[in-house]
Amino acid sequence: MTTHTMGEEGFRWFFGVVEDRDDPKKIGRVRVRIYNVHPFTEGGSPDKVNVPTDHLPWATVINSIVSAGILGVNNDGVGVSPTGMMVDTTVFGFFADGNECQIPVVLGTLAGIVGLKEDNELSKSAIGVNSAAQIKDSTKVSSASPFPGEPSSPYNAKYPYNKVLRTESGHLIEIDDTVSKERIHIMHKSGTYVEIDSQGQVVIKSVDNRFDITTKDNNVYIGGNANVRVVGNVSMVVDGTYTLESKGNMVFKAPKIDLNP
Repeated sequence: MTTHTMGEEGFRWFFGVVEDRDDPKKIGRVRVRIYNVHPFTEGGSPDKVNVPTDHLPWATVINSIVSAGILGVNNDGVGVSPTGMMVDTTVFGFFADGNECQIPVVLGTLAGIVGLKEDNELSKSAIGVNSAAQIKDSTKVSSASPFPGEPSSPYNAKYPYNKVLRTESGHLIEIDDTVSKERIHIMHKSGTYVEIDSQGQVVIKSVDNRFDITTKDNNVYIGGNANVRVVGNVSMVVDGTYTLESKGNMVFKAPKIDLNP
């Protein structure tokens, strides 16, 4: 460095492209090929012959101020994992060692239009395309008395009101502030999801087995009717007293009813 006092070297910033994220220290660092510092071919591709990826220095990633970034109780980390970037992510940062260019620090990523085709890199859910519809429609449950059927998706997002987190495998989180169409939506790549629409209606769907476990009391209040359709069998074992009370008529229908067989 041309100066021995941190911060007096000058602010040398850069744009670059992530080439490796498999940080051996597992602290979120990435290897970045930096424009005007590391070589590219005449066609714009990374020149990995003269400077291979494993020769690039590891770049430290700056987290948000909402992340503590420290060890907590029992040496378990506290904060937000800085592991959202992927290979080919475009980043912005600076060199902590100025013109020496050996200590890169990533400040953030660039989203949006990139490349010769100018394809939009934002999640389709964020720009008004219901990208989860195909997964949901493929497993949608129709009505079967008395079950009224799985509700249609309330998705009607308008850019730029839908805040979206989509991971590389397809997990999706949406916090949608589109006027009169507000939603909160969390979906697993399999199609299992939880969705709250603008009126507060909640839909919870599991496409595989589901377990609800309460280790103490469980209290349920239903202000209207309850409709349950079971395709298979129902088994219930109560270790204590089972009280069943109806203030109206009680109807039992079955080909055969066995009492204490």
